Amino acid sequence: MEKLIETVVLFYTPLFLGFLFEKYVKVSESFSRDLSRLVLYVLLPALLFDSIYTKSIGGSFGELAVLTVFAVFTVLFFLLISRLLFKKRFELSMTLFYGNAGYLPIPIAYTLWGAEAVSLIGFYIIGNNVLSNILIPVLSAGDIKRGLDRLKKFPPLYAVFLALILALLKVEIPGLFLKTVGSVGDLAPSLALLVLGLDIASYGSFDKDGLKVYLARQAFSPVIPLLAFSLGMRGLPLYVLVLEVPMSPAISNVILAQEYDIKPEKVSRVVLTSTTLTILTTIPVLTLLFNTILI
Repeated sequence: MEKLIETVVLFYTPLFLGFLFEKYVKVSESFSRDLSRLVLYVLLPALLFDSIYTKSIGGSFGELAVLTVFAVFTVLFFLLISRLLFKKRFELSMTLFYGNAGYLPIPIAYTLWGAEAVSLIGFYIIGNNVLSNILIPVLSAGDIKRGLDRLKKFPPLYAVFLALILALLKVEIPGLFLKTVGSVGDLAPSLALLVLGLDIASYGSFDKDGLKVYLARQAFSPVIPLLAFSLGMRGLPLYVLVLEVPMSPAISNVILAQEYDIKPEKVSRVVLTSTTLTILTTIPVLTLLFNTILI
């Protein structure tokens, strides 16, 4: 029970503070955007680098790679579902198959399981973000080059690959440097939640299509962990997969929608509606599940 309370408090407190700050201080749009960039370009890469290097230096790569494979499968699975449910409405299709692999899952996983879980999430991010950033430009505009160009500007991927390369080469990083990187990365979960709180508070009206995307993700998400379990996945990798699959659409959907003119205002409303519903319903259920059944 104590662990359950700790998880809930550590997750929802920064989220709620961000919400209140936006409501009563009325920050500018650039403020939230700049904080998001700070998380994306500095804090999240530091957290991923520290956790993946620490996890991989001993040579444990098998379960990390498995998460990448299942992330790719998850994107393709929800792409198929989105085509069946939403037909030619690509603004809904993209929000269903491109899930939030970092901002929401990392704070929960970090609180529950520590840095080891973050390293698994890092490899899930590889499969999820690389494939999604290729599929959306190709399916919407037939332009794979721009999708690959976007990936070049995604610092967390550089952090994952750099940590993996150094671990593979058995490069010993000085303890003080690693501790410093780790302390910077520790700021990422809370600040990411603060930013989400700001975004939710500034969100306008409820979007019924956002509800459809949310319900579709929740309805079909059990298929992936059940498949993984039947194939022999157990322990922390399975827990991380259970956490990742039902997550709301990635915030990057909004940026991609603007870049490729895929009804950006609609996509923004869908993402924030689905994110809000995930925070209010899915995450409490998962937190209870992890604290009472899986742990």
